[in-house]
Amino acid sequence: MNVILRGKVKEIVESMVDLGYANSQSEAIRMAILNFGQRTFGEEELRLVNKGVKAEMNEIRAGKLKTKSIGKLKEKYSL
Repeated sequence: MNVILRGKVKEIVESMVDLGYANSQSEAIRMAILNFGQRTFGEEELRLVNKGVKAEMNEIRAGKLKTKSIGKLKEKYSL
């Protein structure tokens, strides 16, 4: 795959190589794509976790779910 870089994007990729963050322009582009994926999908995962925690907290408040002591959790999960 060939990618033509122009303008600011080209400057950023060249700077990443010049400053030693990446060994090549291809590596710089791979790093940028991975960073984008981690930020994008990592945030989605965090939203899902927060949604799940909120739902369970509502169940606890409504008396539908019981909590366990830290001792019981350590016993159960060998912490």
